[in-house]
Amino acid sequence: MKKRASEFLPKDLQVAINTFVEQYNIMEENDLEYVPSEYTTNLLETMAKYPEHNNILLDLLDIINDGFK
Repeated sequence: MKKRASEFLPKDLQVAINTFVEQYNIMEENDLEYVPSEYTTNLLETMAKYPEHNNILLDLLDIINDGFK
């Protein structure tokens, strides 16, 4: 089953999430170490435009920061 962003989300956020997930899948399939940073940046910047998703954004930032420890 292919994972997709929920359709109730704003269109640009759907695109950012779906693109990130596609890149994550490519990373996994090709045994790469990380998703290229531009996809992560685009996801975070797009999500930051929507205050109602602030908790998820902060959780993602915590996950990213934990990866640098």
